[in-house]
Amino acid sequence: MPVQKTQAFVIRTQSLGEVDKIISFYTSNFGKMRAVARGIKRSKSRLGGSLELLNYGDLVFFERPNKDLQIINSFDILDSFGVLKDDLTKTAYAFYIAELLDVTGVEGKTNEAAFQLTLTALSTMEKVLHPELLVHAYELQLLTLMGYQPQLYNCVGCTGQITGKVFHFSPPLGGMLCDKCFYRNSSALHLSRGTCELMKRIQMLDLPLVTRISASDAVMGELKNALSTFITFQLERHFKSLDFIASIKEPKGKRARGKEGKRENEKARKRENGKAGK
Repeated sequence: MPVQKTQAFVIRTQSLGEVDKIISFYTSNFGKMRAVARGIKRSKSRLGGSLELLNYGDLVFFERPNKDLQIINSFDILDSFGVLKDDLTKTAYAFYIAELLDVTGVEGKTNEAAFQLTLTALSTMEKVLHPELLVHAYELQLLTLMGYQPQLYNCVGCTGQITGKVFHFSPPLGGMLCDKCFYRNSSALHLSRGTCELMKRIQMLDLPLVTRISASDAVMGELKNALSTFITFQLERHFKSLDFIASIKEPKGKRARGKEGKRENEKARKRENGKAGK
């Protein structure tokens, strides 16, 4: 079996028997791939905790041509994003990034741009206070790279320019509808001009620059609803990580504080890691 080396993110883990795991990676040179970590559940395994969700590192594996599962030889961590994982909200959004990459990625299809986008997103998220807009930018840019780009500049019905004060966004049809074509999807979402312009801007802007943008709560609400609905229709998938995000977004007065809060955060991360491994 030929030996291959590539940089990779751990985007999913799954138990295989009593001592093994199947690890899903998104790699720089091979796109999405799955490989077996033999004996990883044993206490003396040299792979140990290196293959935790979101870890980024150098992967060495034995390639088995025409097989779905490769064999992991080693994984040396380059970045475990420890700062990110110490924050429960950022951890939740990072889990979502991993899940979205897993769903949109195609095994064996290389997409270096998607790999670099993900690395930039996770690295940038460690430095920001509120990651929501950064993640929405990642959603739009990853969807574009993976062939699910929403049409924001022209009508998906007639290809004409979008004008007027009311903007209609149709997730099932894949983008904006002009007033004349609104009949094609009368339940299309109504968006403000500010939301539409923000979507266009963050679809193209470098992720570190997105963190400099501020948006009102109303615009952020419209943006979140438009993208989540679009992704649900286009990918036909319910994301467990979004449920996790919703579960931790409680009123500030109800959030755990101090040592008790840290314990609750750790419990929540363990619960979500367990879900990701199934």
